[in-house]
Amino acid sequence: MPDKVVLRLVDSRVSGLHVPSVLFSVCAFTTGRKNDFRLGPFITDAEGMATIKKRELLAEAAANIDTALMDFDSIESCGPFVEIAPTEPKAIEKALEARSTIWNALLTGESGRWRTIEELCNVYRTAANKSISAKAIRVRWDGSSKDYQYAFPVVVR
Repeated sequence: MPDKVVLRLVDSRVSGLHVPSVLFSVCAFTTGRKNDFRLGPFITDAEGMATIKKRELLAEAAANIDTALMDFDSIESCGPFVEIAPTEPKAIEKALEARSTIWNALLTGESGRWRTIEELCNVYRTAANKSISAKAIRVRWDGSSKDYQYAFPVVVR
């Protein structure tokens, strides 16, 4: 896992786009028979940037394991390729529903990111993902760098 990942929303001219509250997820792919890790949400700020720290990635991995211990291996079992994507609006709706009814308390690791489950639910409620269109990117986190930065092309609807 990198120490820090920075995502910067950009337009077709690679100019920065100031779109806050866009939610992203990171999918870390396992190399075995266990489930992939779907980590997030990670949120853009007022400048259209999302800064993801290693401790946040690890907290989200712990939350994945908390939902189904036997379905996951350790995050270290994942290969070097990950997919970073804006969260689809339908997935945001499903996450909000699940976090409001089934998983209605913070999971292991999440208390390091959120003060309450209500704060996390508000992140989903205020997501700006319906206002943008973007494709996922696949990148390699092979340990050759501690920090990664990506310009993330989006179209504002």
